[in-house]
Amino acid sequence: MVSATKSAGILGAGVAGLTAAKMLKQYGLNVTIFDEKSELGGVWANNYKSLCVLEPSCVYGLPDWPWPPGTPLYPPAKNVRSYLGGYARHFGIFDSIRFNTKVLQAIPGRQGRWTIETESETGRESKEYDFFIMAPGMFNLPKIPSWPGMENYEGDVIHSSQLRTTSQIKDRKVAIVGFSRSAMDIAVDIVDASSSVTVLHRSVRWPVPEKILGLIRNHVLLFARWPTLFSPPWIRPTRLAALLHTRGVFTVNLFWRFFEFLLSKQFKLKNLNLMPDRPIKLDLFTNLYITPRRFFTMVGKGVIRSIRSEIESFYEGGIYLASGQNVPADVVICATGWRHDYSFLPARLLDGIYDEDGMHLYRHMVHPELPGFAFVGGVQGINNATLYAIQATWVARYLTGEFSLPSVEAQLGEIKSLKQWNQSFVTRRPNRSQILNLHQLPYIDDLMTDMGLNKQRKNILIDQFVPYKSVDYETVVATVYPR
Repeated sequence: MVSATKSAGILGAGVAGLTAAKMLKQYGLNVTIFDEKSELGGVWANNYKSLCVLEPSCVYGLPDWPWPPGTPLYPPAKNVRSYLGGYARHFGIFDSIRFNTKVLQAIPGRQGRWTIETESETGRESKEYDFFIMAPGMFNLPKIPSWPGMENYEGDVIHSSQLRTTSQIKDRKVAIVGFSRSAMDIAVDIVDASSSVTVLHRSVRWPVPEKILGLIRNHVLLFARWPTLFSPPWIRPTRLAALLHTRGVFTVNLFWRFFEFLLSKQFKLKNLNLMPDRPIKLDLFTNLYITPRRFFTMVGKGVIRSIRSEIESFYEGGIYLASGQNVPADVVICATGWRHDYSFLPARLLDGIYDEDGMHLYRHMVHPELPGFAFVGGVQGINNATLYAIQATWVARYLTGEFSLPSVEAQLGEIKSLKQWNQSFVTRRPNRSQILNLHQLPYIDDLMTDMGLNKQRKNILIDQFVPYKSVDYETVVATVYPR
């Protein structure tokens, strides 16, 4: 049964917005995509030079859109932009994108319809749509913290995404704040052009190498089902997972201790005084990143300086640390993450679904008290392209009446339970409720079950052990037009 919904306004022309538009268009809806930028790609459109996909192209991607021949194993941003552009043109959604257009307000109205007010070079416009899809992505607006004394600092302070050319740091002393993948990428990139590079960080996260012990590619661990058995159990754990975390706790702890041992030896973390602060089984759900091969080597050689300390204040020529150290700096690069701006939604609406832990929605996408609304791309996994394509498929099938949701009470109960479950083991941080990482496959399994599809995409004999790839879900997203 085709839904009465005929039109959808979509905020964002990144991976989430494009997949949402493709699926909705495929189901016969008229779609319009709004994006503030002048090109598609979201976080891939404007960022630091060496930004690349953290997972191999053989596993990362859109299920029904293969990478072109000759694509690097870890595609850089320019390849991703080209890849997404080809996707948008092939599926006929490129012409539905309104670039340089900001969504000012999205207001729910009668019968689940939404009024979207936008602003562009031609002025303001207000139009009603049957459905509003929010797809701004997890990496929305650059976040630069505020420290005492910044007003007196005589150097430059920029976000990691604003580093475009080496001319910005040429022969200058650089301090990079943060211990994320972007901080490490940039440190390695600029070490030759800059006068000095110092990475400042409050804590240390467990690194994940491209190859474990230089032999086994990380996707064997990150994209298979079996490691989820050792992770903090999903809100609906399998029988085996439940058994492992009750009677088999010793085995679970031994597994992670062994993995910590391997990583500490591979990266020489103790020698570098860079042993992480938390157990890896918890840390992987806070900030999972694939480590640049050369970063720890350069720290070991003293080419890159690493200091673990709080920033106390800025002064004219640099930074004072809580440890008592003084770091001279001409440029400070903040690899300090992103913030989210949902101010286009009414405050009364946000009060019920958003708090310091993030957005709280049923299946991370919809809310029983918000008809006509969906959030695609509001979660962070380890293969976001595939994850968002599955979410978009779920939304399209739901809109067209292929399945129905539980009662309002059941949905609200699930939202509450998921929030409590998340808070039980994920470190307090902004938007922690939207982090999946190793729980990506169990989450996708729930979506597949909702849609009445087989969650097991491989032969039963290998399903637990062989890594999942985007192509395993090709038939799920390559749905024909409904009759």
